[in-house]
Amino acid sequence: MTRSEPRVLTGFVLGTFLAFGADTLVIVAALWYVGRLSGTMAGAVAAGVLLVFSLWIGVRWLRLRLVGRSGSDGGERTDSPERTNPVDRLKQRYADGELSDAEFEARLDRLLDADRRVESTADAAPRRAERSRESE
Repeated sequence: MTRSEPRVLTGFVLGTFLAFGADTLVIVAALWYVGRLSGTMAGAVAAGVLLVFSLWIGVRWLRLRLVGRSGSDGGERTDSPERTNPVDRLKQRYADGELSDAEFEARLDRLLDADRRVESTADAAPRRAERSRESE
């Protein structure tokens, strides 16, 4: 399981609860208020919706805690080329939602500037050597 899959699933279930669970609670409350639904039935439906959501939160929290303890890398290999390249790691963190747009762009600019400085230093060394040979 990649790091992004739990977040997608979590976001999907939270969205589903907000779309259907919260709507169900509002509808049940409205039906109880106008007298179409007994207080006992409204309470049971509300408790059921909240219980299902609470159970999902508990199970999700336990799974994430257990995965965190079972291995720090989450089953991903750290010696792959994607993991050794800082730009690829940065892109993965952005894709996983760990970085905002501004933070991603700032870090990417820093990495690319560092690469340009290294390249210009590497290009300048042979030129300096040639100049010193020519002056001799």
